[in-house]
Amino acid sequence: MRRITVLGLCAMGALLFANCGGSQSVTKGRQEITIPCQDQGRSDKNFFRASATAKSANLNTAKQKALLNAKQTLAANIASTIKSVTENYVNEMDAAGASEFEQSYQNMTKEVVNQKLSSVTVTCEKYYEAEGGGYEAFVAVEMNKEDIVNAAESAISKDKKLEVMYDREKFRQKFDEEMSKL
Repeated sequence: MRRITVLGLCAMGALLFANCGGSQSVTKGRQEITIPCQDQGRSDKNFFRASATAKSANLNTAKQKALLNAKQTLAANIASTIKSVTENYVNEMDAAGASEFEQSYQNMTKEVVNQKLSSVTVTCEKYYEAEGGGYEAFVAVEMNKEDIVNAAESAISKDKKLEVMYDREKFRQKFDEEMSKL
């Protein structure tokens, strides 16, 4: 009797071990989701990019919302990169008023980015009928980094105070370093 109990416990332990351990796949029963336009929304060293999606009962509204969301994401990405570049640039400046330059430059580039957002390039658009009704829009947009840098430099040349503290080559170097991280 004791022998049967020990064998029974061993058998149950073996079954328990086989069911709990081993090389079960973490993705078993999961389905990967592919989001349209997402790959076209990844920034690189030459372009700022963003993608977005929106759902609406009206196709045109879904398109407009997705485009607006993508532009907002793009603007946030550009602002973040410019903030990082400006901070790195200012840290190497020996000039008095470096913090004033940083604040003025960031404010000026926000205006430049807002003006440039009207001319972004849409690189991907996909539209689907949504389950349960309505429409779903997927959009990716991009903006060339050179357009941002050139517009910022043009704005700097109009501000004599900023222009005095601005070292074009050093700033471009910092900007290229930050873009290569994307």
